[in-house]
Amino acid sequence: MRSLLYALIILGAACGSGYENHDLELLTNYRAKDVCSCVFVQKRSDAYCIDWTIAEPDLATVTIDREAQTVTTQAMFFWSGQARYVDARRGCVLE
Repeated sequence: MRSLLYALIILGAACGSGYENHDLELLTNYRAKDVCSCVFVQKRSDAYCIDWTIAEPDLATVTIDREAQTVTTQAMFFWSGQARYVDARRGCVLE
């Protein structure tokens, strides 16, 4: 029940007018970048990186594609983010 309440509060805040970058959009993009950096730059395990980047409330799902070296996140079916590992010098970038 608490998660639903958090989701409604965040959804309401994200639907405000006059600001194009909504909180959930920022959440999904930054989590994708953080998980990507953790997995491909720091070379940590998927489970560690997903746990390390959890934000409250935890609304974003994380998909790690090791073959393509990308991380995709999604929140509430509307907002998503993707980060891609470039190289050791540049690390991960948002798509």
